[in-house]
Amino acid sequence: MNTGETPPPDGAAGRARTLRSAILRHDNDYGFDPRTPSWPRPRPRVSCIVPYYDTGALAIECVSRLDAALTAYRAAHPDGPPDTQIVVVDDGSPTIPYPATTTAGTNVIRLPRNQGRTAARNIGLRASSGFDMALFVDSDVLVDAGQVISTCRLWGAPTADPPARAPIVATLMATYRAGDHGFDPGAAVALASVRADWRWSCRFQPSWIADPGDWLYVGRRFDLVTGTDYFRRWHGTVGPWLLPNMVAGGCFAVPVTAALEVGGFDESFTGYGFTETSLIARLVARGVPVVPQIERAALHVEHNPAHHCQSERDRLLALAHRRFFTELLAHDLP
Repeated sequence: MNTGETPPPDGAAGRARTLRSAILRHDNDYGFDPRTPSWPRPRPRVSCIVPYYDTGALAIECVSRLDAALTAYRAAHPDGPPDTQIVVVDDGSPTIPYPATTTAGTNVIRLPRNQGRTAARNIGLRASSGFDMALFVDSDVLVDAGQVISTCRLWGAPTADPPARAPIVATLMATYRAGDHGFDPGAAVALASVRADWRWSCRFQPSWIADPGDWLYVGRRFDLVTGTDYFRRWHGTVGPWLLPNMVAGGCFAVPVTAALEVGGFDESFTGYGFTETSLIARLVARGVPVVPQIERAALHVEHNPAHHCQSERDRLLALAHRRFFTELLAHDLP
């Protein structure tokens, strides 16, 4: 993992510019305060993409809440409601396929076999051609009715000179571990706080070590959002992290055209971990800023914690980490 290296100048010693060096040089000062953007609400055309695999009833709740958020977004622009859609990509679910009739207007794409979350996301991204924003929400994530509005208000400062680039929007998350007791989705979403997200404040844990150099950070506290002025002063690495690592897959938005131009997600990342980071890295390397959405937390629901083996997750995450930092970031930029 990179721990503060400074890349050589472009073209030094005849070397091509790599994905890593472009990310390290990236200037993420997007030019406004994400807590109080003061311009009229932008109205991008929004496509919500939900990759699905045997999630069941929780996914129906996820899509229903996304539909409510899109309805609120359109209602906020009565003089010209933006185009919106929801795309559910059922990734070959063998046991609980996503039902055909749940939310009116939802486009359900069914894959004949399981291809992995990155492939499902790419299919949803391609189905979003003609929209401005792709908002990716995992099928075990719930949002409140203001989520789309809060995301779109960060889409760019129309008063900026030159005009601001459409950003990547990183939504902060909370986690709810649901057991056999009654689960009230509305109450859980209402209690979700951005301050519960590890990116808001964390102490580096021994279980997070994926590289020998990471021992340096064990026990150290990181305030990754506020400590970098909401990512505006993010330069190179902060602790063991690069800027693309600040975008978590549960809920995030990207500009559709830019995402398609860089080739979408790298489908070689098929297991747990880093399934979203390849696209974010490619976009950051092209100069797309990352803006945190800190007004409303999305809620990740672990509806059956017994199905989540943490030791296996840690093992898969370490493998994905190695591939991302040693292989993907070494790729030359075109």
